[in-house]
Order: sequence, then C-alpha cells, then structure tokens
Amino acid sequence: MTIISDSTGLILLAKVGILEIFTEKNEIIVPEKVYEEIRKGKEKGRADAFVIERLVAEKKIKVKKTKESTKKYIEKLFNIKKGELEVIALAFKTKNSILTDDMKCIRAAKSLDLEFMNSLGVIVSLQHKGRINKSKALEAINKLEEFGWYTQEIIKTHRGALQ
Repeated sequence: MTIISDSTGLILLAKVGILEIFTEKNEIIVPEKVYEEIRKGKEKGRADAFVIERLVAEKKIKVKKTKESTKKYIEKLFNIKKGELEVIALAFKTKNSILTDDMKCIRAAKSLDLEFMNSLGVIVSLQHKGRINKSKALEAINKLEEFGWYTQEIIKTHRGALQ
C-alpha cells in the first residue's frame, strides 16, 4: 500500500518504535515540505528524526515534489499550510492513503474522500495483521498516551480494538 505521510504521523510512529515495521510492507512517501520539517528535528537532536532520516537514506521512505498548481488549489479550498498542504495535494493527485494525526488534514481528507489513518490506527492494523503482538501494540499505545496527543476516549477505543 502506498501512503503519503505528514511529519507528525512519522514522528509518533518512530517515537513508539513502530515506524520501521510499518515501512516494511508499505511504500511511504513524504512531500518535500514534510521532509524539511523532519530535518529540523534532526538539527535539534531528536532521535525520531534520525530514525526517519535513516529510512529515507535506505529508500524505505521516499521524498516527492508536489505540483504548485495543486497546492494552490488545495490551499484555497481548506486554508491549510506547510507539510499538511503538501500531503493533501499529493494524495489528491495520486489518490493514495494519508497518514496524519492533524485534525485540519483529516478534515480535508474527509472532504476529498481520501483514505486516511492516524498513528493509533496504524498500531491496531499492524497488530491485526500479525506484524506486532498485542503486548508490543499496547506498549506503543501507552507511549502515545504519555505524549498526550490523544484523548482518553480515543486511547481506550484503540486499546479495545486490539485482538
């Protein structure tokens, strides 16, 4: 499956130790602006940025350019900027799925009828497919809970979805 990701999705999966597993059976693409955002994290010494950078070097994550005309169109429609703008623009052109944890990006994806997933959904999916065991999935969800990115209700729902 080909998935276009924003920086937050990749960063969260890297932080919980799931990103490398996710890239094994999926083609992950990031727009240039997302890659720039990740490189800024590397400059600040963030471990997750180094993991992502290595996966780019290994060609497990590919960096692609987004057409200016498509970006302008999407920006007018949804008033989104930076990496999220390029993610939606690239997905709109290619009809690929999106990995994002950003609400503006999710709303735009829904409006354009684009498939999307968030980091919690990736963890549950990997566990359902037997790529990680339930213990590893719970550990990853617990780490995401510590980051405070998701509400308790969303965390509980995803814990309950594990098999």
